[in-house]
Amino acid sequence: MTAAACLATPHSAGFVAGWRAVWCSVFGWRCEGRFAAVPTLLGSRTLAYLPGLSYSDLAGGEAKQLAQEAQGRSFNIRVLGAPQPAHELPDGAPTVLRINLAGFGHAGAQIWERGLSRAARYRVRRARKAGLVAAEEAGSAAQKAFRAMLRLANARHGAPMLPQALFEALASELGARLLVVRGADRRPQAGLLWLRDGPLAWVPWSGAQRHAESPGNLLFWAMIEQALNDGADILDLGRSAVGHGSYRFKRSFGAAPVPVHWLSDKPANLYDRYMLAQRAWRALPLGLADRLGPTVCRYLADY
Repeated sequence: MTAAACLATPHSAGFVAGWRAVWCSVFGWRCEGRFAAVPTLLGSRTLAYLPGLSYSDLAGGEAKQLAQEAQGRSFNIRVLGAPQPAHELPDGAPTVLRINLAGFGHAGAQIWERGLSRAARYRVRRARKAGLVAAEEAGSAAQKAFRAMLRLANARHGAPMLPQALFEALASELGARLLVVRGADRRPQAGLLWLRDGPLAWVPWSGAQRHAESPGNLLFWAMIEQALNDGADILDLGRSAVGHGSYRFKRSFGAAPVPVHWLSDKPANLYDRYMLAQRAWRALPLGLADRLGPTVCRYLADY
């Protein structure tokens, strides 16, 4: 398989079906064919394929056919595009950042030397010297640590927190796993949730403390090592807009941007559409945002 073909690998149909079942069960949504019917605050419904996923199992032609079936309704569909050189992507364009582990020969040393930037390598070493340790964890303590780190990230980005029941269901139904970075005092410093889907290891959510010991850098390097040990061919570090801080951070680990296309009756850029809402959410007291988050997420068809 060529590097471009590897980077363009979408989710599998089985994984997408399982994902839809979990989200519909947790949020009480009904399924309409391959869509989740997500309610709006005004009482209507949006056909979503699918909330929470950066992209789906559909190729471009399949997505257009599914969009035709939804004509006359509010809908959105996400599709993974073809890889493009980073310099050809416009600022603000939605992408996922992917590391072609197979292209590096599944060799951690090759990724360390050729994939990571000099600054990223320095920060990983600094984190280790400071006594930070990354490890896969399970159970309630791991869930608590991960959610605490995600809470910090969501507060910075102005995004509502998803309900704990969703993360628990993803673990039990789709085998979601947790990676946590802790300091010498055992307090969490960074954490992420990741899933396997065939050759793909995918990180939909992560968060880290911001300080000089660079726990986020250690977290992502540990995730690369975990994906290699797990036998994955591709590591997807999640969605980021071109030029944003998270985009630059993931690029420093050798991740290549792959465009994500939205098919929708509302073609406006997703990041532009929610810019004001994100600013308003960041202004909320954290406790209030925590209480409102899971309820708000039930109405976000394009989360």
